[in-house]
Amino acid sequence: MNVKDLLVAERIGDDQFVGRNAGQTRHRGLEAALNYRWDISRDWTLTPFINYTYNDHQFVEFLDEDQDFSGNPLTGVPRHRLNNGVQLQYSNHFFWNTTHQYVSDIPLTDANTLSSEPFHVFGTKWRYETNLTRALTLGVSLGINNLFNVRYAQSVLINTQAFGGAEPRYYYPGNDRNYYAGFRLEYRL
Repeated sequence: MNVKDLLVAERIGDDQFVGRNAGQTRHRGLEAALNYRWDISRDWTLTPFINYTYNDHQFVEFLDEDQDFSGNPLTGVPRHRLNNGVQLQYSNHFFWNTTHQYVSDIPLTDANTLSSEPFHVFGTKWRYETNLTRALTLGVSLGINNLFNVRYAQSVLINTQAFGGAEPRYYYPGNDRNYYAGFRLEYRL
């Protein structure tokens, strides 16, 4: 897909942004997903899954004053994104899953002189469900996000500048390892 007159953000002040016309951009890519349910036995089920996104987005014609960004990858978009994992289920009551997310480096400036670091993040979750009555179901879950406590940029700002003597703020960090619990009570009419 080709886009004309795409606006890209430029930070000009503390929480102040303007849109610059990036001329023409080309957006190509591929998305693929696959999952499989494997009944190991009467009570056990294993379900692996994977999805992948490939982004080939670039500035086709982007001149900004005396700078030519034509041919550079589009700012703020990772080239590769992968999510995969597996769920193990026992007897429709016990569930365990683990997930993995990979994000490749992300260009942070239109000149592509600075990029974020690629990262891998893992999570895991345990869940128990039982029918208390024909109409009432109880569910309890426990989980861990960022299992290996990786430092990563969950979100980025593009084309930012420094203000007030501070360094430019390109990165919004992802959460450290964190734990959660859930309780669910479902009533069916």
